[in-house]
Amino acid sequence: MRRGLAVLVVLLSIHPAEGRGQNSVYGVLGIGFPGRPISTRARATAGGIASFDARSPLNPASVAGFRRVMVTASTGTTLWNYTALDSAVDGLSQTRSPMGLIGGWFRGTPVSFALSFSTYAERTWDLVTEDTVTIRGESIASTRRLKSNGGIVDLRAALAYRLSSRLSLGAAFHMLGGSSSLTTRRNFSSVDYISYVESNRVAFSGLGVSAGLVATLDPRLTFALAVRSDDRLEIEVDSAPAGSFDLPWSFVGGMFIVPVPALRFSSTVVRQTWSDMAGIGAANAFDTWDVSAGVELGGTQGTTKLPLSLGFRYAQLPFSPTTEQPREINFTGGSTLLMAADRVMFDFSVERILRRGGGAEEWAWFLSAALTIRP
Repeated sequence: MRRGLAVLVVLLSIHPAEGRGQNSVYGVLGIGFPGRPISTRARATAGGIASFDARSPLNPASVAGFRRVMVTASTGTTLWNYTALDSAVDGLSQTRSPMGLIGGWFRGTPVSFALSFSTYAERTWDLVTEDTVTIRGESIASTRRLKSNGGIVDLRAALAYRLSSRLSLGAAFHMLGGSSSLTTRRNFSSVDYISYVESNRVAFSGLGVSAGLVATLDPRLTFALAVRSDDRLEIEVDSAPAGSFDLPWSFVGGMFIVPVPALRFSSTVVRQTWSDMAGIGAANAFDTWDVSAGVELGGTQGTTKLPLSLGFRYAQLPFSPTTEQPREINFTGGSTLLMAADRVMFDFSVERILRRGGGAEEWAWFLSAALTIRP
């Protein structure tokens, strides 16, 4: 038990000197780098359409948009480099499957459903630090490597009820789970001491609920609201309880404007109360704002024309080794190809990302693709 707690504190408090292969330098503290429960189509608008998009597990009321069975899966590749303290690392890459969903409706009823998985937090990184330790009164130079691989997954079951053509309500139940393998290795400069290696498995579990609505005030103007509450995140190290932490509340608002069918503006705002997790290890935790806006041009449903999607996003990150809160800016673009009489959709998006704050800077490309089948 005590060893597990010590490992967890080291995991959450270490400051990187060099990194190899981690998802983000900002994912080392807290519970990891927060995921985004949005589809590839929504990513192309920087998340602007996410609170209305039935394929994005963000607002359960959007599930009412399913009028036929649909299965979708996505993949994402990150290419990035960063600077932190006195280190500069480039040429990093990683490919993941960040989201999958199956949805549909109960024929003859106003009720729709969706089952999905998405990344709640990414916990993959590889850090190397150099320091000096004192052993038997002698100062020994050493190198410590801390490697983690895994993450926390959000499993969601959602139902939506279409009260009318203008109003839909939805609710969802969330199960959080996952694990990360953690390996600590320390090498000493003196031949009198052998290398020290320890491996641990960190497991996570938690529950949550969410609810939302989508209201059309005018054929050209639609609003969305959603709220999510997650319980405490339970943590085990090698099957031994290692504590629990409060997870944030999430509040979502969105606006969708369609002046003409081939021109669609959307915006989504997300507020999360991550400051409830302040004091975990050496991490400073902050409440966050996530504001995104996007536009879709052309490609109305029923055509095979390629629509053009563009977007911009400003977001704050929840964890920092300093009192400065990191922030993120995204510029995005993408499109959707409709095939087989609209029964098959291929979405793709490209994101340019800049993260800065807390003593580090990070530049990244994120390439996403998704295949959706509607039998």
